[in-house]
Amino acid sequence: MLSLEQLSQMVKKHLGLCNYDDDIHYLCKWTIKESQLGGRGLVATEDISAGEVIFVDHPLIYGPRASARIERGCSVCGKISCDTFFKCFKCALPLCSENCQNTDIHYKDCSLISRWHNKTSIDHIDESIVSRALTPIRSLLLNEDDRILMSSLQAHNFPQHSVEIQHLKEFFDVPDDEEQLLVMACCALDTNAFQIATAYGSKQTSWRGLYPVSGLMNHCCISNTRHNFNADHQMTVTAVKPIRAGTEIVSCYTGLLWGTPARRTHLYKTKHFLCKCVRCADPTERGTLLGALKCFSTECPGYLLPIEPLNSSTAWRCLECGMRVPIKNICAVQGALGSLMGTLDFENVEQLEYFLTQRIIKFIPKTNQIVVDLQCRLIWAFGEVEGYRWHGEY
Repeated sequence: MLSLEQLSQMVKKHLGLCNYDDDIHYLCKWTIKESQLGGRGLVATEDISAGEVIFVDHPLIYGPRASARIERGCSVCGKISCDTFFKCFKCALPLCSENCQNTDIHYKDCSLISRWHNKTSIDHIDESIVSRALTPIRSLLLNEDDRILMSSLQAHNFPQHSVEIQHLKEFFDVPDDEEQLLVMACCALDTNAFQIATAYGSKQTSWRGLYPVSGLMNHCCISNTRHNFNADHQMTVTAVKPIRAGTEIVSCYTGLLWGTPARRTHLYKTKHFLCKCVRCADPTERGTLLGALKCFSTECPGYLLPIEPLNSSTAWRCLECGMRVPIKNICAVQGALGSLMGTLDFENVEQLEYFLTQRIIKFIPKTNQIVVDLQCRLIWAFGEVEGYRWHGEY
């Protein structure tokens, strides 16, 4: 494990903030320190203004996300909707065109994979498995310094964090030393990677990137930063409010508009911790009521909220009539709501609007995260979807 000073040197080099003509000069307002939130973190060394760019990071590796639920696309451009998909006859990666096949990106990917002896013919290799493992496979291209930087990041090493490599080995003989690097990359990715945002409505597979500086930011449900991506997958981290010197620079690992139960469950399943921030500890979530449910009494207009939000087995209570509801009943309702959402075609604007105005609003308050999510989806859809486009000149 690198010391904080060694890690700081490597991070500054990664960001290109080192001036070797005049010793080493840091051009930033933060440093890496031990964090009260756990492990290491980024701490402001000077006051940072709202809207100020804190740093611009670039990924050590990037590529398709590993989830089996992600729709697979071209391994080069990510395109999903295409009538010309084919599987590379050397490495089995999915491609959409000869143009993508002839890129330097595919040449490097294919060269790595085709070195391995395949246990079955290419025709019988599941291209989705190869696609799921592609991002860690790209770690084999890292130079020694970048491998050290990747290995210095915090990583969860439970077996579920490298399942894509175990599936990959069903089709290829992967050398032991390379397998160790792939597993390390998987663990680092699952702990630190960021989903790379794509334009709304674009038919592209979902990508992720391992951003080593951004990965050092700890989680807080009340983040003081936001981030966005450019066409070159660079990640710009910006302050959303003034950050005083000595304050930790944090990010939110979940959806900002998720309610507390959803955020804490996601963090526990994916990051293996339960958040205890002030937002999670507040039953009303600072008055937003994002996780609230309607009172089970049909005659009561009140909202149900957890009595002790940091206790996952806590009962819920109505703010209006005081009715207490056991957690098992709350979980049943939340599960039913999730199942209902699973039946939706999010591309069908009419169905979304009907579901929002005629169905779901009968069961949950307008403040609930599901209602907020559906409203956001409809706002994005109007003006962009065929049949709902704006008319006239602007």
